[in-house]
Amino acid sequence: MIDPSRIRVALGREPVDLLCRYGNRHGLIAGATGTGKTVTLQVLAEGFAARGVPVFMA
Repeated sequence: MIDPSRIRVALGREPVDLLCRYGNRHGLIAGATGTGKTVTLQVLAEGFAARGVPVFMA
């Protein structure tokens, strides 16, 4: 079931959620090669889109 107030961005010993109220038009995903930047962006885009938020990535 989708929780409309948060997007799950990581699983592990402790799940990590992004509270949707902190999402805005600007963001930065930074890290070294192979650290999951693209996957993180995909998860965020799918999560916001599932909640009816228009998503544009360039």
